[in-house]
Amino acid sequence: MLRPVHTLVLSCLALTPFAGGAFAAQTSSEKPDDTAKRAALAEAISACDRGASVPLDRGAKAPPVQYGELFPQDFDLSKLKILADKCQAAMLGAPQEKRLTLEWLRVQVALNQAGLTFLLPQIKLLADGGSPEANYLLYEVYSVHRHDGADAGPPPVKRAMALDALQKAGAAGHLTALETLLRQYIEGPLLRRDAHKVVETAQRVIDAPAQGQSPGEWDSQFRAAMPLLIARTTLTEDGFTSDEQQKAFHAVETDFQSGTNGSGRSALAYIKALRLGRGTSQDAAKARQLLEARVGSDQYAIPMLADMLAKGEGGPADGKRAIAMLRAATKNVAEAGPMLAGLLMDGKFVGRQPREAIQLLNASWDLDAGIRLAGVLLDYDGMQIDNPDQLVGRLSDGADAGEPGAALALARLQLSDNQQFKNEDLARAMLKPLADAGDRDALWLYASTQYANLDSTSYQPSRRDDGLSDDQLKALIDEGEAKKEQQAYLLQAKLMRKGAVYPQDDQKATAMLINAANLGSVDAMVLLGDAYDDGLGIDKNPRERLHAWREAARRGSLKAKSKLANAFTFDSFDHLMTLREGITDRIALYNDGIGRMGAGVLGNDAASIELSGLFSGPASSAGTAAIAAAVMDAFREAPAGLAEDNLVGFGKALPDDIRAAIETTLKSEGFYAGEPKGHFGPDARKALAAWVDAKGPLAEIPAQTAATQQTAPASGLLANEIIDRIGKKVFAQAQAAKTDKQKIAAIKQLDLLARYGDLPSRWALVRNYHQAKVVRAVVTPEKVTRYALDILVSKPAGVDKAEFEFIFDLTQIAQDRKSKVVGSATIQAIRDDPRLQDPLTLGAIMGQFAFAPDACDSVLAAAKKAGVDGVGSDGCDEDTRTALIAFAKEKGASGVDAAARKAAADEIKTLDA
Repeated sequence: MLRPVHTLVLSCLALTPFAGGAFAAQTSSEKPDDTAKRAALAEAISACDRGASVPLDRGAKAPPVQYGELFPQDFDLSKLKILADKCQAAMLGAPQEKRLTLEWLRVQVALNQAGLTFLLPQIKLLADGGSPEANYLLYEVYSVHRHDGADAGPPPVKRAMALDALQKAGAAGHLTALETLLRQYIEGPLLRRDAHKVVETAQRVIDAPAQGQSPGEWDSQFRAAMPLLIARTTLTEDGFTSDEQQKAFHAVETDFQSGTNGSGRSALAYIKALRLGRGTSQDAAKARQLLEARVGSDQYAIPMLADMLAKGEGGPADGKRAIAMLRAATKNVAEAGPMLAGLLMDGKFVGRQPREAIQLLNASWDLDAGIRLAGVLLDYDGMQIDNPDQLVGRLSDGADAGEPGAALALARLQLSDNQQFKNEDLARAMLKPLADAGDRDALWLYASTQYANLDSTSYQPSRRDDGLSDDQLKALIDEGEAKKEQQAYLLQAKLMRKGAVYPQDDQKATAMLINAANLGSVDAMVLLGDAYDDGLGIDKNPRERLHAWREAARRGSLKAKSKLANAFTFDSFDHLMTLREGITDRIALYNDGIGRMGAGVLGNDAASIELSGLFSGPASSAGTAAIAAAVMDAFREAPAGLAEDNLVGFGKALPDDIRAAIETTLKSEGFYAGEPKGHFGPDARKALAAWVDAKGPLAEIPAQTAATQQTAPASGLLANEIIDRIGKKVFAQAQAAKTDKQKIAAIKQLDLLARYGDLPSRWALVRNYHQAKVVRAVVTPEKVTRYALDILVSKPAGVDKAEFEFIFDLTQIAQDRKSKVVGSATIQAIRDDPRLQDPLTLGAIMGQFAFAPDACDSVLAAAKKAGVDGVGSDGCDEDTRTALIAFAKEKGASGVDAAARKAAADEIKTLDA
């Protein structure tokens, strides 16, 4: 808080007497000795000149003192206060010495005491008169006070004035101003980072005029450092010509080879030039060798070496070592934290660890780290960070400086559901100038918030008074759709869904979502999945719902991944989902804290409450071992869950048999020495952590369409048009057939298409096999078994009660005393169709075998004959299913299906000739 005016006047005018009592004499009844008075004044003037002489002041009487040199090396500000008193006495005692006023003012600015605002008119007057030092002081006042709280009142110096003053001081050759400009152009945040401006400013330092008489050691050292700064910047930053880089490389190489103190930065620039081939031939292997030799004595070499290790440049990749090195360096090396955060979020060497990555990015003052942090927080909107105002300040500074991405990153964060940052009004104020300048992303964000609560499920949208009119919104959407911009279709869908701007129309809204999703909008994919789930403007379709969410999840949407995980609980009948989606991903989300209700509140009971029912229902079809494996994989995907405070409560949420199965796996693989009784004690928890570290992160998989799409025929065999054409012809012949001869001929044609992989033909044969002897005369039990398994796993649209038809077919095969071939056909199908190698899928399908006579026995007999290890006592039990999957993965495809497809393709070609 500023002092009252009268206090300031006292601080400026009724000043502390200096030695000799020069001013005390004015109020004393005794007149002091004139000689002592003059001596005291002379001493004050000399002390002020020696301690605060202004650079570039032609009237200076002492060597220049740069602004940073005002501060005592021991930071004892009492010395600075003594200097202020001396300068104050000198200024008042010798008003004709104009230089003393500026010397006193700069000391006052350095002290930054209350009441400084009232000195600004004097500083501004001197700055307007062309004083480089006064201009620099204006910037310094702004720099010190720019983060003052709202209760401090308006800033004493505005940003624009401060930066203009700084540039004027730099243009005059003021070295401290030029040093400040260099720092800003290198690091920001007040000016946009610019390597060319760094080089230009460094050259201005070299060319700057003498700062005064006997400028001092700092002056000469600062100027001498500039040529190498120019060379290093030219080599390490983008945008310089090859000729400039070659010249820079020679300078850096000479300094590096000299081995003098201070050549460390040149060494790293030299190594980076070798790594990237700038100014010299590229030699990543040599660069890596030099870094390996240097990293023990130079911690600043760690980030570059870690980056090369992670990327496999100059030698084999070693991501785990890179992560370990960066972790050890985060406290001392600024680059290490953001780089480590990137590796933790990449998920290539270790499972994703968003919480640690967020902490690392938040601890960095680097603007790029702030922009990345804002993006991560958009996905993990439930996570809180310390000092959120600091992130807002970083991004705001970057936005004001014109740094690419800073304004949009902050605006998106303020438009998100993250309650630490949510502020739509501030976001819109930031977006409007960007939109007016032609930034289309900013324009669409601005337009999408024209109506408040547009995404709310609880409130009706309300139009904001400022911004775009409804007509302008329509015109923008029309223009965007003409340009095929996904944001246009998405915004129109939202407005139509709510009946804002356009008449309410769910059908058209969903059609717009389809358009936006087809253009790659992840938000539209999530909303489209919701529409298929709820039947909004389109028929309910669980398959299309999952397809939309899966594609959004594949593109990184945690919201979509969460929706998939939640949908798994209700997948008991359709069996459209996988254990990866329903168990692994759900637990991984929990490990990362996504959507936790009881975090920090429910303690060890949180997992039991939030994961209740997860391991029964549809998961039970997969069997205990498969569920346990899916649970263990969740920690590979999200190793943050291995923290003891999480793992203890999580272990209590697991059923006893799954805990025991996890311990059994850990023991069989050599990580756990205890007995697998399911206690999940400290040793078992440590074993799980060691297993996760040894296995590494869980590999990403493409969009999970296994349960919704058929296995396509081998690529390049026949065009779809041919199959469609032949199929229509064959089905027409089958419907028109009257005699047995005609029926057999039609069934043979259907079987030909079925062998090729045509699902409608396969379904026609499966559905009629047990009903029509003429079908059984053409289609063998082996074929109908494979066809039925394909139908069950594909679940094509329009197929109803396929499980019952398959049971009826198996029963008919048993009645015909041909069940023996069912087992071998099943094993062949499992080998040829990777979808059947999913424990959940195979468990659900083979559950149907139990209702058909002899089917499970046939599978067991075939498995034993094929030499499958580890089968159980029943052909359909969990042990046998697990053994069959392992056998299929080990042996690979049997080739039966591929050979049948190829032979069928050749026959179909002759039909189409």
